[in-house]
Amino acid sequence: MRHHSRRRAPIVGALLIFPLSIALAACGSSGSQGSAGTVTSAQVVKESTDAVTRAYAQGDYTPPPAGGPEAAPGENIWVISAWQQVHALVYQGKEVSAAAGALGWKARVCDGRNNENGGWAGCVRQATAARADGIVLLAVDCAPVRQALVEARRAGVKIASFSGFDCDDPSQGGSKPLFDAPPRFSATTPTLADFYTRMGRLRADTVIAKTKGDAKILHVAFEDVAMGEYQAKGFTDRIAACGGCEIVESVKISPADVPTIRQKFETALLKHPQVDVVTVDIDHFFVAGVQQALVAANRPGLLVVGGECQIDNANYIRSGKGQQICYGSSAGYRAYATVDALNRAFDGRPPAAAGVGLQIVDKDRNLPAPGAEYTGPVDYAALYKRAWNR
Repeated sequence: MRHHSRRRAPIVGALLIFPLSIALAACGSSGSQGSAGTVTSAQVVKESTDAVTRAYAQGDYTPPPAGGPEAAPGENIWVISAWQQVHALVYQGKEVSAAAGALGWKARVCDGRNNENGGWAGCVRQATAARADGIVLLAVDCAPVRQALVEARRAGVKIASFSGFDCDDPSQGGSKPLFDAPPRFSATTPTLADFYTRMGRLRADTVIAKTKGDAKILHVAFEDVAMGEYQAKGFTDRIAACGGCEIVESVKISPADVPTIRQKFETALLKHPQVDVVTVDIDHFFVAGVQQALVAANRPGLLVVGGECQIDNANYIRSGKGQQICYGSSAGYRAYATVDALNRAFDGRPPAAAGVGLQIVDKDRNLPAPGAEYTGPVDYAALYKRAWNR
């Protein structure tokens, strides 16, 4: 094993599906937003319709970079998962491990146990003590593990993020960046904030296009978590351009207590019988109780728009009840892009922009086969292996 004991460079956090504790709960709600009673301009409807049409097709997916360094030999990496009881994180860990294996590396997953007793920092310190060459963080932002990352960096460990926000992001305190390989999933979304803001905007464009700019919206948002805050901003900023749209209530879900999520959502849905659109920023919220509440409510006229297309959510969409739309953000492609960025860091290079996009998935278009994860329209694994000369 080649240990990069004296290399110094920034470090990374992660996420894919969400950072911070994933025991989700509704901590409150906000009142009406929007400008209901006015008319949405034809230009806004056209812009949104065009955006949705593109996202149903290839979207903004492109092939990964064709060139780059060959595989650094014999690396040993640790994958730090926020919580292995969340299916999406288990899947992401497997995909990162598979990408590492394609480079001939060894990979080990450490379960941060929802940060119980400082589990996230504990995993980082275990990796450092085990003389890991690299660390990949899943669903862990920089701020909660900052000191452990500083220690890893001093030991020469390279740190990559699956999708976590670095310490220089305003959501993390705006201090010195600590990531060697920050996520750069596409040239059009060069930062993670751009990526999640774009997802929120596309969710709003979907609502505007599907309703012709006339919607009463119940918005379920992920609060106090960076990726949720950026998605909510992208969504609400774009909805503000829709004169005939109104967010009648925003149910704020924080990473506090999952048992109340269904109750909070059902209460809001019953409170607003005029709602004809439900938007949910994080697909895990459906798994945690929103889907069951929608099925029990039996309101077939609702347009229900979700998040990043986990396997359970694809099944909900296939059933024809509850969730109807999600946004394919290939976890496999993101995993290979993360490992490629780490490989470049071992070679002293910055991450190269991948081509991870957002593709709209519904019952009739882009839905993966039963039992299969969403992987997207690009054969990323073969293309990365070719670039790595594997």
